[in-house]
Amino acid sequence: MSRKTKIRLYVSNVKSVLLYGSETWRTTKNVERIRGFEGRCLRRIINIRWPSVISNSELSERTGVKNILNEIIRRQWQYIGHILRMDNNRHVKKILTWTPLGTRKPGRPKCTWRRDIAAEIKRHGYTWNQKDKIANDRTSWRSLVDALC
Repeated sequence: MSRKTKIRLYVSNVKSVLLYGSETWRTTKNVERIRGFEGRCLRRIINIRWPSVISNSELSERTGVKNILNEIIRRQWQYIGHILRMDNNRHVKKILTWTPLGTRKPGRPKCTWRRDIAAEIKRHGYTWNQKDKIANDRTSWRSLVDALC
């Protein structure tokens, strides 16, 4: 098979299965392992073996495949926009802004997906209400997601 066909098969089959449900993943160090897997797959496709070394940016340039971590972040922001555009009586929208009483059980991670998203929104200098207004206009939301990713 040609290199172009292998890359198209990787993107359509492997990458789509690999990113299934990534909208709700927390961005932790374990997620960055996926980038290593992608790099190994793409290096095999373009026939780069161990003694030869190329950077990830050069690998991306040669194959035309974008960074998988940016794709995960983009999908998360698109999903957040989808949730923010929902009616206020939908459970998903209520859960996004709901704060449960009490503390988590011992051994549970202190940070959740919602807290990660809230911290990310705050880091970019926005509030939930501002994001809600921007999300209702799809074109401005898409341009915001493009700027973030």
